[in-house]
Amino acid sequence: MTPLIPIDQIYFKREDLNPTGSAKDRVIPLIIKYISQNHFSEAVISSTGNAAISAQYFCQKANIKLTVFVSPKTSLSKLKLITNPVITPRPISDAFKYAKRTQAYFIRLSTDPQTLTGYRQIGQEITAQLPQTTSVFVPTGSGATALGIRQSLPRQTKLFIVQPAGYCPLASNFDHNFTPESQVLTDALRGRYLPLKKKVLNIIKAGIVVQNWELIEAQKYLQKHLLRTSPEGALALAGYFKQHHQAGQFPVILLTGTQR
Repeated sequence: MTPLIPIDQIYFKREDLNPTGSAKDRVIPLIIKYISQNHFSEAVISSTGNAAISAQYFCQKANIKLTVFVSPKTSLSKLKLITNPVITPRPISDAFKYAKRTQAYFIRLSTDPQTLTGYRQIGQEITAQLPQTTSVFVPTGSGATALGIRQSLPRQTKLFIVQPAGYCPLASNFDHNFTPESQVLTDALRGRYLPLKKKVLNIIKAGIVVQNWELIEAQKYLQKHLLRTSPEGALALAGYFKQHHQAGQFPVILLTGTQR
């Protein structure tokens, strides 16, 4: 169970304190267990960084060979933590072809049946740690993390998906008060393939779009309080600052991604 830390009447769920520093550690061990039980000796993953770092860690523990496909846009700080990544402009399609050719298990968090099970743990923990939680703010890419958390929260607890103004295919369906931006500061939340989009929009009915300056201000707040997390954590906090009037008395901010 990761800590829930109160600061200034805001509660921070410290997913950045997982073994490899992100919420991906909730899901990857379940997938690796499935891989082992079904006698796969090799896996492949396409990732912007955090999922690959988590998969590498848990595959090594399970003695499973892992091949990682990443985009050239992946941050250098994350690339340094991945052993022999395959850098390609088409990481998803190339990973799929590799899996088909080698019979390796293709790890896809957006479609794997273990994913929502793993992320439900976060909602269950939040409810146990703070039963009076009124809202949860989740930095969002494909929507899988938010969807899993939503499924394990009490119905009365609001959940907000938060995305940057440079990439907001989900949150922009709810929040129109933003100016589109070309620069995206959250490198871990960009995915062209959104298989969960329809389900996310049907189940999660609140979203917030954050400008870069708002994210930077949230980062300063986190640094002031010695919470050294990735821009994704700051994104969730920036979403709270923008919509705090809807958050209730006990808001929870999901901090995922350690500062790399």
